[in-house]
Amino acid sequence: MPQLISAPFFSAHPVFTRPEYAKAVGRRPDDRVVTAMLSQHLRAGNIRRIARGVFASVPKHAAADQWIVDRFLAASRLRRDGVIAYHSALELLGYAYTDGQEVQVIAPGEPGAFETADFLCRFVKPPHGFAPPDGVTTVDRLGLDVRVTTLERTIADLFDRYDLAGGPEELFNSLDLVPRVDATALLRFARALGNAAASGALGYWLEREKTRLGVPESVIDQLRLLAPPRPRYALGAKPNAGRSAKGWNVILPIEVIERPFEGLP
Repeated sequence: MPQLISAPFFSAHPVFTRPEYAKAVGRRPDDRVVTAMLSQHLRAGNIRRIARGVFASVPKHAAADQWIVDRFLAASRLRRDGVIAYHSALELLGYAYTDGQEVQVIAPGEPGAFETADFLCRFVKPPHGFAPPDGVTTVDRLGLDVRVTTLERTIADLFDRYDLAGGPEELFNSLDLVPRVDATALLRFARALGNAAASGALGYWLEREKTRLGVPESVIDQLRLLAPPRPRYALGAKPNAGRSAKGWNVILPIEVIERPFEGLP
């Protein structure tokens, strides 16, 4: 019977965890029979091990050593309660200008990088004010739900952690692809993060794009209250290599203010 259950389970679960498989075959996760069954399927090339306790199903007639797993789906299963975030969230939501080199995941536990045979996963500690389900949504990935930060939470987080945005050019080129935002939600997340320099940079962008994005003037006014009281560097701007964002008390990289890359293919 377990053997008959495995095939449809693999078909419905492109990526799965040991507890999920154990439940499907009616066993406890720590049962030795589960270990034996998974080992048999690994040898047969029916599945691939992504990390300890995380596996990918291999379609029939595909070679296990050549099958490339969906990196977003796999990364979302590496740690319990993991949420795809930052630049990776932009990619998953369809607003990234270019593909990133890693998958960024907000997750409990120690931050750091974990390398699999297919991709690099970067675990990031939860930012200030991160309180799921607020700021988190789900997207369908090969028939399975993947948790990802909402567009507004993602944008606020990227201004807070510009180092995870792929650089200011990538960030602003990606933001150009965003057609509309919930400005009230953006304000709420910026307030929760408590980063004055990030709020100033975010406010500068929203004010510049307020007509295109449909941002109420009241939100701009509230963001201005969150900006620094005195000029501060933001988004990685360096002394003698930045420009002041008028009205926001932040000094941004020259390329953000002048946008020499704007409109380039």
